[in-house]
Amino acid sequence: MPAAEEIRNLPIDITFSRLGEWLIDRKRIPSDWRKRVAVIRSKISKEYSILRKDNNSITIDPYFQSLDVEGIGYLEAKRIYEILLKTTPETRNIFGQLTGAAGAWEAIVRSFEKDFIYLGEAAQIIIQNVNYEIPYQKKQVQKIQQQLAELERKEADIKRSAALSAAKYVEACQELGLQGNNVRLELLETANSLPSTFGQILEVINSDSMSGAMEYYSNFVRDAHTEKDKSPSTVLLNLKDIRENPPSLSVSAISDILAKSSSDKENDGIVNIEADAYNIDWDITVDSDQIDWDIGAVEETDDSGNGFGHYEMVNSSDIPQNSSSSEDFVQPEISVSEIAWDVSVETPQVDVIDEMIMSNADMDNQNDALSRNPQIKEDRSQLLETEYRNKILDDLYEIKAFLFQRVAELKNVDTLSLQNQVQSVAPLVLQQYTSDVIEKMLSDITIAISLLTNRKTRDLIMILNSKRFLDRLASQLEEKKHHEVKLKDGLKDLAAKRMELQNSLSSLWPKQEAALSKTRELKILCETTLSSMFDGRPVHIIGEINALLNAGISA
Repeated sequence: MPAAEEIRNLPIDITFSRLGEWLIDRKRIPSDWRKRVAVIRSKISKEYSILRKDNNSITIDPYFQSLDVEGIGYLEAKRIYEILLKTTPETRNIFGQLTGAAGAWEAIVRSFEKDFIYLGEAAQIIIQNVNYEIPYQKKQVQKIQQQLAELERKEADIKRSAALSAAKYVEACQELGLQGNNVRLELLETANSLPSTFGQILEVINSDSMSGAMEYYSNFVRDAHTEKDKSPSTVLLNLKDIRENPPSLSVSAISDILAKSSSDKENDGIVNIEADAYNIDWDITVDSDQIDWDIGAVEETDDSGNGFGHYEMVNSSDIPQNSSSSEDFVQPEISVSEIAWDVSVETPQVDVIDEMIMSNADMDNQNDALSRNPQIKEDRSQLLETEYRNKILDDLYEIKAFLFQRVAELKNVDTLSLQNQVQSVAPLVLQQYTSDVIEKMLSDITIAISLLTNRKTRDLIMILNSKRFLDRLASQLEEKKHHEVKLKDGLKDLAAKRMELQNSLSSLWPKQEAALSKTRELKILCETTLSSMFDGRPVHIIGEINALLNAGISA
């Protein structure tokens, strides 16, 4: 038989979830303890309302400010009683009992301690906190922490997107030579740099290398493609013309752009759009009577005096009856050599077709714009005209294709012996051009084509020729800037949301800590009280409560 001392030292382990049943089964608390607790709580509610009306009692100790009437139990009532006992004058009746607020709260404490009712309440609060209250608060804290982490990720993404938008805006402005303060005005000012570009184009076209290339091509056509007793055909007429009669370098915007007309019903004087033939799907049915192409600026055409223009269909009923003489109507003669086919050698998709087709309405609009300001056509450089540039490009692509083919033939190892034989019987003027010389010519021609067709040059020309294009380009740049501002405004919303979540988190931490602290205090109270009931035997409340309290301590 174990000794009594050994039995006294054996611990009593009680699972926290069974603590209330354990106390009732062993007759440590009465079975109707819940009813008694309800009566005590009604007294607490009444006395606490009286206590709150007494402002002096409330302001004596800040502990009263943190109390909630629904959360006042045995421990809180005992603390209130102790505070009132220290801070209020002690008054007793003839039986030696306390009176006033201290006496009322002393009665409440005694009611809890009678038959150990407070142990039943403590067991109930422990189970409620461990199973529901503390896990819920932890989940809320984790949820808010996850939302904060998500906000940080979103904020980083928005900052990165804003920086990218700002970089794109700066890059777009730098590409066009803008500062980004007044986009529309700066675009018009930037277009004034076109004379220097046109000067570079003329310098390349008038270079010795270009002269040699034109002479080489002309001699090749004369010797290789001209029959006897026939005069050689003339090639590269447009390049020769621009060399002999260089165009003016003066540039200016059309009157509609300068006047900044706000009428949406009237068409712009000269309308151009930037068209990239590589991205155009030409699988369409063309009906010029229904489709407004809205592309390209075409110079004034010679209507040959008939007033209808080229390709105009006239019904016989529309001809005046008194125009019986054949002299009143002159049939225009069109020479095949005068047609600008505008076929690109390198790009079968027709790189510059965007500005060659124009509806009759657009032609009328252009004439109206020129008629409003007759000096526009005279003062503006011909290089601003689409048709003029396309003629120059036709010749450049033609000679480039010829030189490219000649270089390929001269460098072809398989036909090298045949080339040497042909070269030996060729005229002396053709023998002096080696592959290295031809490649130098090809390089200069490529530079001239690039200067005429690069994105910046085309945009600057369109800025001067089309009010609609200018408005669209300015709006695109402003949209990039507005996108950055919009993203930064979104950061303000995220900052407000973060502040709200941080406030919620700050309010949850004290609640969670208070629940853990109260659970720990109630656990110690139950273990101490039960130990005294069993002659000092150690009592341990076991289960998930210990892991939860230990986790709270480590956190």
